[in-house]
Amino acid sequence: MGLLAFSPLGAAAGSVGISAAFAAVVAGGLVYALGGSAASPMGMPSSATALILAGLVMQLARDPALDLATPQGVAALAAVAGACVMLMGAVQIVMALLGFGRLARYVPQPVLAGFMNGVALMILVSQIPPLLGLPPLARLADAAFSQAQLLAPALGLAAMAAVWLLGWKFPRAPSALLAMLMGTAVYAAIAAAWPGASLGPTVGAIPQGVVLPEALLTLAGGDVRALLLRHASAVVQTAAVLAVIGSLESLLGALATDQIAQTRHDPRRELLALGAANIVSGACGGMALVLLRLGAISLIDAGAPGRAPVLASVATFALMYAVGGPLLALLPKAVLAGIMITVAVALIDRWTHQLLRQWRAGERSPEQAMSLAVVATVCAVTVTLGFVAGVAAGVVLSMLVFIRSMNRSLLRGRFSGEARPSQRIYGSKQEALLGPSRGQITLLELEGALFFGSAERLAEAAEALPSVCTCVILDFARVNTIDESGAMLLQQLSYRLARRGIAMLLAGVTPENVHGRRLRDFGTFRESPRDDWWPDADRAMEAAEQRLLALAGTALPQATLALAETSLLHGLQAAQIERVNAVLLRHPLAAGDLLFRAGDAGDCVYVLTRGSISIVVDETAPSQRFVSYSPGAMFGEVAMLDGGCRSAAAVADTDAVVHSLHRGKFDELSAADPALGQHLLRNIALHLSARLRNATLARRTTPR
Repeated sequence: MGLLAFSPLGAAAGSVGISAAFAAVVAGGLVYALGGSAASPMGMPSSATALILAGLVMQLARDPALDLATPQGVAALAAVAGACVMLMGAVQIVMALLGFGRLARYVPQPVLAGFMNGVALMILVSQIPPLLGLPPLARLADAAFSQAQLLAPALGLAAMAAVWLLGWKFPRAPSALLAMLMGTAVYAAIAAAWPGASLGPTVGAIPQGVVLPEALLTLAGGDVRALLLRHASAVVQTAAVLAVIGSLESLLGALATDQIAQTRHDPRRELLALGAANIVSGACGGMALVLLRLGAISLIDAGAPGRAPVLASVATFALMYAVGGPLLALLPKAVLAGIMITVAVALIDRWTHQLLRQWRAGERSPEQAMSLAVVATVCAVTVTLGFVAGVAAGVVLSMLVFIRSMNRSLLRGRFSGEARPSQRIYGSKQEALLGPSRGQITLLELEGALFFGSAERLAEAAEALPSVCTCVILDFARVNTIDESGAMLLQQLSYRLARRGIAMLLAGVTPENVHGRRLRDFGTFRESPRDDWWPDADRAMEAAEQRLLALAGTALPQATLALAETSLLHGLQAAQIERVNAVLLRHPLAAGDLLFRAGDAGDCVYVLTRGSISIVVDETAPSQRFVSYSPGAMFGEVAMLDGGCRSAAAVADTDAVVHSLHRGKFDELSAADPALGQHLLRNIALHLSARLRNATLARRTTPR
């Protein structure tokens, strides 16, 4: 990674880059291993952060006032790069204190995939010159491909093949390290047997010893401070991009290790540890540090999670840097380039691969096309305009994807009152009126967030209401939040609809619940009491139906009906009605009285002549109803017919009068007058048929 980050330095890239990589792993890695909360807090430079840092190194290397032919010039550049890494760490600490660590969980996958694909492509391009034995990418325009070393590409391709072959045959083996050792041995053998062979350069001599904060001390020099000030804008931008990308890469890696190790990391602590580690790394001239996901997963898979194995790795790297300088100097750049190309290929997003396979197989959808378009856009912007533009494009596209998804998901379903009637059973006269009139009611089921990005969708749906609509119900049962823009739109929408003669009812909104409190907190719907807020869509639909009844001037469901007008006695002759009345028992109830409980014997059918009765799940929670009955309706007939127990409780919503027909009396009536018994059974059957039809229609119109 150090060679990649400092490749614009040419011959000095090896000494500076490898030293920077070791400083990051040893100094920064030690701090991160001690402070990180991940299952295996292994910190190392990554390909993405190395390439981002390479952009700054390239700009610094082009400074005409900087003489890279001298050790002082190279040290000054390395010190400024270290200052950038230190600033990155400071930004990460600020992000942690502001709670930005949790935002990594909300980055859209297409944006992340596009950025990683862009990084992979840039790494591939950057490794072409060293693979061919040419100067670094920054000077490629001045070099001709005729200058390519003939055997260098062969060494690089052989190293690539070795990495893939070893990884396939021996998944747990360190394939990259083995390929590097094999490539170095082959390079040395060919160079010894054929001294004039065109093999390309090696890394060259690198410093060794103890990692110290030399970069921090170098910054005290006047020339170095002047260089830092001349490029302050680029340093700040690069540090910001490094902080964002490094934090995302680390936090997403921590999530991956959590899943494998069955642990849970603390995003705030993770960013604080990374920030401190990068400050220490930058002070020592090191590179940007991230959680190395592959290394951490390897330790977990090997049964060695936790800090101790990571600290052992840090100690090993420190020993290598202290005494292994001469061996590292022998590494061929072509071999390292081949290994870096395998890293770049591994970075290509697998999810993108899967989408492309589906697309080629003909499995295409608008969502898939949108995802691929976002991936391609972020990737293209990253490659052509750089990492800052890539991150900016990712942020903008993240917002657009979020707004689009919220806007699309807001309107879950649209139903007429005919398709989704309330759970109230009306008397025959009211039902005869409501049957053809329920089409004037429209129910809009909402889902997701009602906020500035989705509010307009609701306004468009309201504007498209049919001309016959006199009442619209907005169901908030699946809405998770409402912001200020959504609240204002609802208020304005209620005014606009009222001017059109359309009443707007809100279901799932009460003065006590979160939606009602937020609406009032935002200064909307302040009038009280409210007859347009209801606890659920069922109660709101009932309110809309009763509006229709009131507009038609008919009696409301709480009116009193004669027994002859009830559904049980419908169509009977006067003499038959008298015989039935003679065996009915009258039950006056006050509001809240219990008529029967779940489990009681079902030995009679009831008819309601006054008030309202609800069948509820639990008598202690009467608001959770199965169905409510209005005067004229019958209920309890199923238990009477099959002899079973009551499956729910019946509670009086208001003062009510109920009449019961016991099974024994029904049998006596049927024996004395078979025609009367058949008529009563027919009325019960018609009642059950209507309920079954309504339940089937509601089932068919419920969104899946």
